Amino acid sequence: MNESYENMVILLNALNYDKYQWSICVYLKVIGLLLGMQGGFTKFCCFLCLWDSRGVQQHYIRGEWPPRTGYIAGQHSVKSEPLVSAQKVLLPPLHIKLGLMKNFVKALDKEGKTFQYLCTKFPKISDAKIKEGIFVGPQIREVLRDTEFVSTLEVKELRAWKAFTQICANFRIL
Repeated sequence: MNESYENMVILLNALNYDKYQWSICVYLKVIGLLLGMQGGFTKFCCFLCLWDSRGVQQHYIRGEWPPRTGYIAGQHSVKSEPLVSAQKVLLPPLHIKLGLMKNFVKALDKEGKTFQYLCTKFPKISDAKIKEGIFVGPQIREVLRDTEFVSTLEVKELRAWKAFTQICANFRIL
């Protein structure tokens, strides 16, 4: 089955989801499908808030976006009636770690020693992927264990890195 709203309806019916109301941990595209959101590059693609994906000038500047209060078809990139309650959705830990690492690397000074260190540490990763912060789980774990990496960080970067390592160490699914 491909990932579509119609197939999610069939799958949830086959699992008797209405009867059991389990919590669901799936990757982000499927969360959007389950909550009735439109696929593709939409303006309001976050299922948690009304983040404007097209407001590029505000990305990395604006820290808070209005929370999403409902899923009404035809509003804020919602296409269909939600199949599950948003409160039953658990965020996938790996996606969170990958996203945080991506944001951390994208915020680094591309001429700074921390960014240059990452380029030398991972010579097989293209410069474009490193600039975009595209890392996989094993690479993130390698950086997390690297004490030399920590020594390249500036004060603000170090604070952000410590927060990231705390999230990675203490993240638990309820």
